[in-house]
Amino acid sequence: MELFMQGQPDLSISEIAGTLKLSPSTIHRIVRALVAHGFLNQDTHTDRYYLGRSAVLLGQMAQHIFAFERIVPLLDHLAQETGESVNLGVREGKFAMVMFRVESLQPLRFNEPPGTLVPLHCSAMGKALLASSEDPAAEVSALTTLSRQTPNTIVRKDDLLAELKQTRRRGFSLDNEESFPGARCVGAAVPRPGEDARMAVAVQAPTVRLSVRDAKQLGPRVMDLAKRIAEIIPADRTI
Repeated sequence: MELFMQGQPDLSISEIAGTLKLSPSTIHRIVRALVAHGFLNQDTHTDRYYLGRSAVLLGQMAQHIFAFERIVPLLDHLAQETGESVNLGVREGKFAMVMFRVESLQPLRFNEPPGTLVPLHCSAMGKALLASSEDPAAEVSALTTLSRQTPNTIVRKDDLLAELKQTRRRGFSLDNEESFPGARCVGAAVPRPGEDARMAVAVQAPTVRLSVRDAKQLGPRVMDLAKRIAEIIPADRTI
């Protein structure tokens, strides 16, 4: 099911088998069971599979459990105020995964749909999550390599740790063309009392519309959004 969260609307048996490195016969048995329970449907013209009614209902139930129906309007409000795209993401190992995204209506924008994985070390959401952890130094040490995404990507662990200390002091993170050339982002972790943050928010904009100075001025508004989201998510629910 995770394969369908990565932006691919439909998949064939051979594609699923190749990605998971399992035999087509094994995948076929699993897929048939998912179809029988409504989690997948099959396109009779192409024989490809896509998410079914049970997956939709499960997603709606999850949104209700975590009160996302109250959170998305907050993302939309900041997107309207800034005119830029706003993401809500969750930590997924050494990545931050986009869960919800409100797209900018401006023609020049970046494509980062739900399910997109962005490395922790070079994204605004990721750096906000690392900086808000109980032990940022241990988090950085656990990252095996800091892959270079752009010429601006921080690839030395000492430099990343210094960046996280600065992020921790001011309360918000900056991605200065570190993930995508021409994109600048401002992020903040969604605080969780007594534990490391699992979620973060970020505003993403082209550098031609968001200068470094403007990004820093936007920081407190992103922090406020993160705090308001924290007040909504039930305390007994963990993403």
